[in-house]
Amino acid sequence: MGVTFFLPGGAVADALRDLDPDAAPNAFQRGEDAWILQTYIRLKRAGNEVELVESPPENGVVIFHGKHARALLRHRKRMKDVVLVGVRGDLREVSLADIEVLQNGRFADGIRRIFIPHWPQPGLIPRDRRRGATITRVAYKGFSGNLHRAFGSREWVDFLTSLSIAWDIDAARFQGQAMLGHTLAWHDYSTVDLVLAVRPHDRRLHTPKPATKLVNCWRAGVPALLGPEYAYRELRRSELDYIEIASLADAKAAVTRLAVDPGLYRAMVANGERRAAEFTNEQILEHWVALLYETLPSLRESRHGQLARHTPILVRRLVRRLPRLLPWRPAR
Repeated sequence: MGVTFFLPGGAVADALRDLDPDAAPNAFQRGEDAWILQTYIRLKRAGNEVELVESPPENGVVIFHGKHARALLRHRKRMKDVVLVGVRGDLREVSLADIEVLQNGRFADGIRRIFIPHWPQPGLIPRDRRRGATITRVAYKGFSGNLHRAFGSREWVDFLTSLSIAWDIDAARFQGQAMLGHTLAWHDYSTVDLVLAVRPHDRRLHTPKPATKLVNCWRAGVPALLGPEYAYRELRRSELDYIEIASLADAKAAVTRLAVDPGLYRAMVANGERRAAEFTNEQILEHWVALLYETLPSLRESRHGQLARHTPILVRRLVRRLPRLLPWRPAR
C-alpha cells in the first residue's frame, strides 16, 4: 500500500524534496509545511517509501492537511481505492478523512482519530548554558495574533524594564494565507531566558492547538510561562513542567519568583531536559511509521477494504459541510 503526501498549489518541487528541516527551519513555519512537508522529508530520510505529490494517486494512502481538503476534492474522480489520512491541525473535524491525525489527545479515540505529537521546532538552538539562572530576556515566539494583548501593553514592558529584562517579540503576522515576517528566529533560543506564550482567552482552552511551545522550551532548556490550554495541561506532570499564566498579574509574579529563586529556575531546566526525551524527532517518527505501516494495513485488512470504500460517502458529506470548515487559523 503506497504512501503519498499531498501538497497542492504548485508547491511540490525537487528543491522542497531535498530540504533539510534542521538546516532550513524557516521553511516549516506554516502548519501544512510543518505537518505534511516535514513528515514526508523525515520519513523519506529514514528510508521509508513515500512520495510527495500535487495530484493524488488512484490507490494507496494519501496524507493531507485539513486546509487542503477542497484542493483534494478536485481529484475525487481519480481516487478509486485510497485511504485518506487528514491532519486536522487547527481546523474542525476533517470529514473527508478516513483517519484523522490530531495535535493533542482531546478528541483522540485511538481508532479513527489518532494523536501524534507535533514535530518539535526544527534546527532548534538551545539556550547557552553559560547564562546560568540569570534572567535578562523574555521572549514570545509565534504568530502575533496568538499573543494576548496584555503583553503588548506599556505596563508589561515597564515591569520587565524595572527588572532590567528585555521583552523580545519574535512574531509573524498572517494576512489571508500569507505569512508576513522574514526575520524570524523561532529556532534560536541561545539568548532566551524565559518564554512567555499566552493566547487570547478561550473558555474551551484552545483545544485544537498542539503543545509545541512547551516541548520546544523543554528541548531548549528554557522555563515556560504558558496560558491555560488543553494541550499543555495534558502533558503536565508537575509544577516544574511550566508555570500557567492566566493574567498579567500571574506573569509578573512568575517572573519575579524565578528572578529571585535561581534554584527553582535550575530545577525547571533540569526537569525540562528529562521531559524533552519523550519528544525527540526519532520518537515522533516512530508514531508515524506505526500508523502508516502497521495500524492502517491492519485496519484495511480487518475491514476488507472498507476504509477506502468509505471515501465517496465522505466526499459527499464534505461538499455539504465545506463552507463551515473554512476559514482556518495558523497553529502558532
